[in-house]
Amino acid sequence: MKSLICILSALLLALPDIRASWWDHNPSPETWAQAREKLGNQLRQKLKEEGPAALKPESSLEQEFRLWQWLGEWPEAKGGDPKIFAELGKNQVLIRAYLENIKKEDRRGQVLDILSKMQALSSQEVKDLPALAVAIALVFDQPFPANWPHHQVPASAVPREVVDPVRCLKEMAQLQTRRRYALNLPDLSVNELKFLVDHPLPESEMEWARKNVTTSRSSFDKVFSSIRYDFARLQVGVMTWPYPNYRLADIKEKGGICVDQGYFAAMAGKAKGLPTLFFTGQGDSGGHAWFGYLDAPGRWVTDCGKYAEENYPVGQAMDPQTWKPITDTELTFLAKGRERSEGYRQAKLWTDYATAMGPQQGSLFIDAALALQPEFLSAWSVRGTWLDQTGTPQAREEFWQAFVKRFARYPDLKVAGQEKLLELAKARGDETTAKNLERQILVQNRTKRFDLSIGATAAKVGEKIEAGDWVGAESAYRQALREFKGQSGGHLLYGLIAPFVETALAEGQPKTAKNALQEAKRVLKAGKDTLVGKALEQLEALVKAE
Repeated sequence: MKSLICILSALLLALPDIRASWWDHNPSPETWAQAREKLGNQLRQKLKEEGPAALKPESSLEQEFRLWQWLGEWPEAKGGDPKIFAELGKNQVLIRAYLENIKKEDRRGQVLDILSKMQALSSQEVKDLPALAVAIALVFDQPFPANWPHHQVPASAVPREVVDPVRCLKEMAQLQTRRRYALNLPDLSVNELKFLVDHPLPESEMEWARKNVTTSRSSFDKVFSSIRYDFARLQVGVMTWPYPNYRLADIKEKGGICVDQGYFAAMAGKAKGLPTLFFTGQGDSGGHAWFGYLDAPGRWVTDCGKYAEENYPVGQAMDPQTWKPITDTELTFLAKGRERSEGYRQAKLWTDYATAMGPQQGSLFIDAALALQPEFLSAWSVRGTWLDQTGTPQAREEFWQAFVKRFARYPDLKVAGQEKLLELAKARGDETTAKNLERQILVQNRTKRFDLSIGATAAKVGEKIEAGDWVGAESAYRQALREFKGQSGGHLLYGLIAPFVETALAEGQPKTAKNALQEAKRVLKAGKDTLVGKALEQLEALVKAE
């Protein structure tokens, strides 16, 4: 038994040498396309014969598959150095991290360029911290949004700098070596590390936080309330930072409102080696901001500074890899640390293979992924895409019915599936089913996830406006106000009331706009000093100006 373990260990240790020897035997990029085609044919034939069970994480077949994928990236590395590309290709952990996390929204050429520069100028750090190198490349392949970190501070006040990804990697590696971080960076995944590196602040800001924010990791949520709340600003309606500089030291000295508290805590966490999320949401009295942080690898705390009494159905954070909102379910799965399980890695590998090979050979691997991980969303997404392209209406309907049933615990996903079924019902002229689905979406989310119901109702109102049916639109609008009376003034205002009133004015319906606003004021009953109350006053001024 002991000798068997030794043999297996030796084989595992030898796997990276197999990859290195491939590059040694294929140094010329002119041969890579042909070699890749040959490798792909061999993979397809072997896995056609042996099935999904043969494709295991860390196996030689996975290495061959990842090599095949990596060779497919070479055309994206326009003008790249083939020797550097090959050196990166020998780093099994790095290319797997890259291939498992790259998204269609990423600028692949820029990501590869960043990784190549890292390999050329900082090869030891790339070897020691491959996941960090990939995370940095995925975040800094495109500019940060112009309104980063949020829209309530002038851009001129934020101490931003142009980030050099190579320098960023070196500095973070040094901090890791000096044990200046609260978490051990090699223990973190790419999907966690990208919420650590996602800022363009100078090192002076980060070092200030490391020296002056002394809160422990276990109670880091208290950093939010360590910033004095500036009630005077709120009372006079100054929602934008009124001072010339938005440095962390300035926020600590002058205090701020919730967006400043959330920003301060999020940046301080990143400085101390804690991945963080910055949230915004709508509650009963208007908008709010808070933050979340990674307490331990795979364990997120996402409600730091979130006020339970304000009835926020969900908070919205941005994915720094794409600068798109993180869905509620992605956040839930993120918080559960699912990507760390063996089952997740296996399902991910099978789904990646299926995506690369297409439905003819990939379908069996999607079946295997869903059998192992029934809630593996990527596999569902791949199958849904295939059916949208070639599936019959009946097959698509059966798929989305199964999707709704499987994800019944996740309101946003359930609604997404129901909306697909709604599209299919409308396409075949089934008005009864369509009305039932619309009602289901409204009723099932009226309490905890009323934001989804409001969104579905607003879409229905919008359809009537597009059809020129203002009488029907106004009727649906009034019904919605009655349905959601007493719930989330912020979501109702920004998701339904304001768009309806502004559209009515733009479409030459001033009387409809005026009546809609009066009805909204009766339903919301917002205090003048609340954010919702102030927004209603601005909307009223707009109506009176017509």
